[in-house]
Amino acid sequence: MKKQIPKTHQALEWVGKGMTAAQAARKMQISESSVYAALRKTKAKEVGCCPTCGHKIRN
Repeated sequence: MKKQIPKTHQALEWVGKGMTAAQAARKMQISESSVYAALRKTKAKEVGCCPTCGHKIRN
């Protein structure tokens, strides 16, 4: 059985290809807020912050 990629992850791929978050959400038929939340979490992880509270994560 194939493992399905979540719609939010697919929308993030579309955003990475140059589409806006709103357009990607409409294309995948999910809410815009879920795409924006996923973007915020991935950017926080890249910077080294907690995606929930924003505090720096110690190494």
